[in-house]
Amino acid sequence: MSPPRVQLVALAGSQVTGIVSVDNPNPVTALDVTVSMNDVLMGPSGELIWLEPGSHQWSLAPWLTVNPLEFTLGPAQGRAVSYTVTVPDGAPDGTYWSTLFLDSAGPNGYERDIQGIGVVTRVRVGHFVYVDVGNPTRQGGIVGLTYDPGVEAPPSVRVQISNTGTGLLRLSGSVEVRDAMGGLVERVTVEDEASFPGATHDILFPLASRLAPGNYTLLAVLDYGGSSVLLGDAEVSVQ
Repeated sequence: MSPPRVQLVALAGSQVTGIVSVDNPNPVTALDVTVSMNDVLMGPSGELIWLEPGSHQWSLAPWLTVNPLEFTLGPAQGRAVSYTVTVPDGAPDGTYWSTLFLDSAGPNGYERDIQGIGVVTRVRVGHFVYVDVGNPTRQGGIVGLTYDPGVEAPPSVRVQISNTGTGLLRLSGSVEVRDAMGGLVERVTVEDEASFPGATHDILFPLASRLAPGNYTLLAVLDYGGSSVLLGDAEVSVQ
């Protein structure tokens, strides 16, 4: 499926359209494809929380129509799925979003294995649709900076970002870990992390290894394409 996401621009009272392409890579078997829609928000740890369409104030789902909703792709065949966003009059400025899911399965929803048992085989891929209506405000700040030594996950620095605007932020940046003498211990970067309007959540910067006992300074810089960058720092003590 291509592209995995799209960001469109519209005015209140207007329509915009988009296209997502889907392919069947199997040269032998046809695929039955159905299209569905979900909303998504971001949890405090940066995890995605999937919701029913129309579940929050920035949901694009009520404005979104898709054609077709069901189709079959022949072997090695591709096609385009089109969608239209109808923005109502008076819609407040901001970024609105939803996700289109394309679920595919073999003909009749199953394949038979060598013992003749029906086995359901499904693949689900998502296409994020963002629409900027009017002139969204893009602003935010770093409100927390902590070291996580990791237990079941690798050690990391967690940067807590608060998106206080009405627009989607796409964040790139770095975290530096410096020792008590100011020496650089490690520098980690991230690229193109999303932050939804109104969300407060962590962005994880994985470290190569746990920090040795001692005192450290954490320095974070995040760029969202605005007139300034977001800065944060914290002192941590590792026992």
